[in-house]
Amino acid sequence: MKSSVSIDNLKCTCDPEVLGCTSSMDVAPLQTIIGQVKALRALQFGLDIKEKGFNIYVSGLPGTGKKTAVRRYLEDITSDKPTPPDWCYVNNFQDNYRPRALSLPAGRARNLKKEVDVFVEAAKSEIRKAFESEEYAVKRNNAIKAIQQQREQLVNKTNEQAQKQGFIIQATPMGLVTIPIKDNKPLTEEEFRLLEKKERDSITRKQQRLNERLKKAGRQMISIEKKTVKVIDDLDRQIASNTLDLLLDDLREEFHDIADVLTYLAEMKDDMLDNLALFRQDEHGQEKPVGMPQVEDMRFRKYRVNVLVDNSDTEGVPIVLELNPTYNNLFGRIEKEAMMGALFTDFTMIREGSVHRANGGYLILPVEDVLRNMLSWDSLKRSIRNKEILIEEAGERLGFMTTRGLMPEAIPWNIKVILIGDPYLYYRLY
Repeated sequence: MKSSVSIDNLKCTCDPEVLGCTSSMDVAPLQTIIGQVKALRALQFGLDIKEKGFNIYVSGLPGTGKKTAVRRYLEDITSDKPTPPDWCYVNNFQDNYRPRALSLPAGRARNLKKEVDVFVEAAKSEIRKAFESEEYAVKRNNAIKAIQQQREQLVNKTNEQAQKQGFIIQATPMGLVTIPIKDNKPLTEEEFRLLEKKERDSITRKQQRLNERLKKAGRQMISIEKKTVKVIDDLDRQIASNTLDLLLDDLREEFHDIADVLTYLAEMKDDMLDNLALFRQDEHGQEKPVGMPQVEDMRFRKYRVNVLVDNSDTEGVPIVLELNPTYNNLFGRIEKEAMMGALFTDFTMIREGSVHRANGGYLILPVEDVLRNMLSWDSLKRSIRNKEILIEEAGERLGFMTTRGLMPEAIPWNIKVILIGDPYLYYRLY
């Protein structure tokens, strides 16, 4: 049946007032994924699983906005979650090649670094002042005087015994020797040979017995010298320990709730006491060797704190999108600097990677780029499997490194990995 339709009925019209805006510039972009109800449920299900080995692969055609959509969705659901801790590396005073990792509540690693730097600078000046004080000089002189009296008594006693036997003791480059005397005069070798045999034999026997006593006295002398060194060393450690304790009081109070930090501060103090000569040297007027501009700083670098991850400005959990997932970009690196024609490194040159910044949160990776970069895929799987983050030289992983390098302590792995790729790669990996 044919019917006629007017021109006005051939199109659908909409009242502009219904839209609530004059142009698209007035409309905020949507923060949710439209038309992907099943995918959203799967994504939420995967994010809620906290067990080991449960990660996410977001599949779709290139250029459809997968990265942006996933990141916006994560930001929406994680903004109210607790911020993960900071991480820093400090020197291992028992083994310098194995730096220790310290975990601190978010925002406190930066403060630890600052306070430790202030403490070390104060220790450098206060320890020097303590050893230049009159009080220290009096205690040191009194301690040495008491031991020197013991030494003088031993020497006098030995000399008296030698004189009673008819000998004098004379110091030579070969040590103490006994020389027989006759008529209050030392005998020369020629005069000794002119004596009668009976008298020579008697003098020889006395000399042998006296030499045995001298050996015993010599051992006592060495013991007294060692005692002198130990008494002075104990006095130095006591003076320096009291000085360091006063400087450490505020640090210990501020970080009293973090046992690992207190342990580190105690180990640092012990190392300073073992290296007091470093703090007692006068810095003024020292010329720095050519080619080593940071030599002054190098001596105290082991007392620094290397902040690896600083979450003080992070709200909620971190969401890291790494578009260039090379091995070093993912897992960090250990930098080196040239010094006197050789390469040098220490724990202060450990640098973080994306996995460190994402620890405690989410790491978004383009799977094709991960597969394209050497070591990235295998290292990523190994970290997920072992639940730890290791910073290793790429050369060591390949077996090319022959020199000894740093082996930083592993950091626990707590990351949900989200791979972005096309369906073909998903099924190939599956």
